[in-house]
Amino acid sequence: MPAVSIVTTTFNRTGYLKQAIQSVISQTFTDFELLVCDDGGLEETKRLCESFHDQRILHTVNPARLGIAMNTYAGILRAHCDVIAFLNDDDRWTSTFLVKCAAPLLDDPEVVLTFSDHWLIDSRGTRLLDATEANTRAYGREGLAAGPVDDPVRLMVRLSIPLAMASVFRKSKVDWSKYTKRVEGAYDSYIAYSLLRNHGNVIYVPERLTEYRTHGGGASAEFHRRTTEGLAYVHSLILEDPAYKYIANDIRGTYRGLERHLVKLSLSKCDIPSTVKHGARLLRHGLI
Repeated sequence: MPAVSIVTTTFNRTGYLKQAIQSVISQTFTDFELLVCDDGGLEETKRLCESFHDQRILHTVNPARLGIAMNTYAGILRAHCDVIAFLNDDDRWTSTFLVKCAAPLLDDPEVVLTFSDHWLIDSRGTRLLDATEANTRAYGREGLAAGPVDDPVRLMVRLSIPLAMASVFRKSKVDWSKYTKRVEGAYDSYIAYSLLRNHGNVIYVPERLTEYRTHGGGASAEFHRRTTEGLAYVHSLILEDPAYKYIANDIRGTYRGLERHLVKLSLSKCDIPSTVKHGARLLRHGLI
């Protein structure tokens, strides 16, 4: 049984996927399985995974397209380990990511999440120094001390925990019962919300141990709309959760902004049912 399960979801993007896989098998920590969850089914993706001749790489093709949230969940269900890490198919890890971020969870059962800072890279893999510094500041990681985080919930509110590509977490501490297709591209926000509601220990490693790619081949406008809907869903769960009552005001403001944005998007497309739906949610929470 491996110590860590790595879930990589992919959809017909083999060029970047090759780099992602290479960054995994180059880890100094080697006791892992890599679950490549293929939502596209290209033969080229299968051949790529096989070309590494590494039995730790487990490639699976979904019988029908699931979308990002449920493809991620399919990987979670197939994972043999309780300790999980995500790696997007267009991102990369530095060689010491797992040895530094998985160790706290493997050594201490009270730790539910470890995360690091990360680089921004362009489509060619070049590190964007100024943009990276700005990103670290914008998401509240500048000056964050190494080791246990005193108030990780405040970081969650700021979306400061890069769970999709620079974190390792304990899947048994996540309530998967409310994880549905509705989380869409905000699957990482849902997992962070669920992990932190029971006050588990969180560790920060203040090094840039992963690389997040920014490129023109990224998500479509439709994907961003669905991700906004996913974020709104997650924020509604937090708003209704008694465990998070003390941050309700912060969440309420963010949730209002998300739903108002969705109202505007719906109106721009003359989508009356969606406009009514998002307006009703604002009304329900007393945000109009």
